[in-house]
Amino acid sequence: MTNDRAGDEGRKDRAWPGGVRWEFGGARGHVSETLWRCDGLRAGRLYQRSLFGTRAEAEEFAGKMREMEPDQMFCVEAIKASAVWN
Repeated sequence: MTNDRAGDEGRKDRAWPGGVRWEFGGARGHVSETLWRCDGLRAGRLYQRSLFGTRAEAEEFAGKMREMEPDQMFCVEAIKASAVWN
């Protein structure tokens, strides 16, 4: 989100949406009503959000990322597919 008003040039929100990388991975062709979301958080800020078709894929991804990025927290949760696209 940017604000084009004069005097607000230095106050752009850098965390959303440009700072978050969306990866749909295997969830791109998924047809179930449930998707699995894996959020990567550092110091309470969202750094990465990935979607998966199965819980096993999401947990495997989170496990690998925990090894590679020990300073981040990874949270896996079920969400309705309609919350992502309709």
